[in-house]
Amino acid sequence: MFDLHGCVAVVTGGSAGIGRGMAIALARQGADLAIIARRPDKVAATAKEIESLGVRCLPIACDVTSEESVIAARETVLKEYGHIEILINNAGTGGPPVPTVEMEQAHFEKLVNLDLNAAFRTLRIFAKPMIEAGYGRVINIGSAMGLRGNMDIPLAGYHAAKGGVINLTRGVASEWAKQGVTCNCICPGTFPSESNDEEFIKSQAEFVRVTIPMGRPAIPTDIDRVGEMDAAICFLASREASYVTGVILPVDGGWTAI
Repeated sequence: MFDLHGCVAVVTGGSAGIGRGMAIALARQGADLAIIARRPDKVAATAKEIESLGVRCLPIACDVTSEESVIAARETVLKEYGHIEILINNAGTGGPPVPTVEMEQAHFEKLVNLDLNAAFRTLRIFAKPMIEAGYGRVINIGSAMGLRGNMDIPLAGYHAAKGGVINLTRGVASEWAKQGVTCNCICPGTFPSESNDEEFIKSQAEFVRVTIPMGRPAIPTDIDRVGEMDAAICFLASREASYVTGVILPVDGGWTAI
């Protein structure tokens, strides 16, 4: 089960952090990859790393806030591979924390633009060839913070943007249900990453201990390590998940259970 040989997966924000981990997980199942991110050197280095797993990996420098850049990225993938089966809609940002009454409108709008508008743009542009082919797996990356508030870190703009991603998932899942394209959303909890570095994780140790039933951050994926996101991403990307759409799946150590 969950064999992805013959599939092409596009991962936005795929050069680092959770995006890199998800690309690695899909590559282990045999998918060929296209990873999309802003930094050309980082994208190229990650693509080379992923190709060590025996798959093809196309690095694409792309700004997901630009319509022209996302369309160009899609055309590059189609020119290289000829088809797209999987989209992991992951690119976004989370911070920095700012109390709501001190947050400038421009800061809020930047969060919405990067986390929600860009997700819609990428989904709309990359889903078109999937709908035309009658098959596709779209996985949006939300956040546990899109499902709840929190008293410790002032991130109201991030909560709002990721909440939008979650209901965007439900909307397009309902629209595409009869067209062979599923759309689901994974909501990660606390995963170590480039943005959530070791220093940040240590600073949040008490928050994690008190708010997450498992009492620890997640184990991230690496080239030589299976992580705690891998099973969720590979299942939802698979052919076997054909009757699963509109699902919001927390991978958060039980954070949203309480």
